[in-house]
Amino acid sequence: MEFFEFADVVTSQEEIRAKVSVETLPDYCAEVEAVDALEELGRVIYFRQWGRFHIRQETVMGGVRFSVPDCPNALAWTVTTGYPPCFEKIVLHATINRTEHSPEFIGATQALLAAFKTGLEGNFSGESARDASIRFRIPCL
Repeated sequence: MEFFEFADVVTSQEEIRAKVSVETLPDYCAEVEAVDALEELGRVIYFRQWGRFHIRQETVMGGVRFSVPDCPNALAWTVTTGYPPCFEKIVLHATINRTEHSPEFIGATQALLAAFKTGLEGNFSGESARDASIRFRIPCL
């Protein structure tokens, strides 16, 4: 399954990479209660609805990706800009390795992205301009 949110923030992939990290997740997402020490699987993270898991971060085109290696649903999400489906906003895209799930889990995943969207819109300054060298732009639908 996949989930999307679009934060109304104009920024660049460099600014996302500089500001959005495992350490700053609680600043941008109310569904993340705390981040703790590094362990073998990654940093320890506490989700409001799911409890204690590990999280990893990597750089991807347009921004960053977070993955939860010990999640039985293989939860991962990206925070990107400058590419479809919405060039001029921050795209939050989450996936799990299931074609269907319980309404409670789906709701919790949607709440995670909605909280992240709210946090980005409320706290992300977006002070840097997007790289004009990106050649193709597809407007948000």
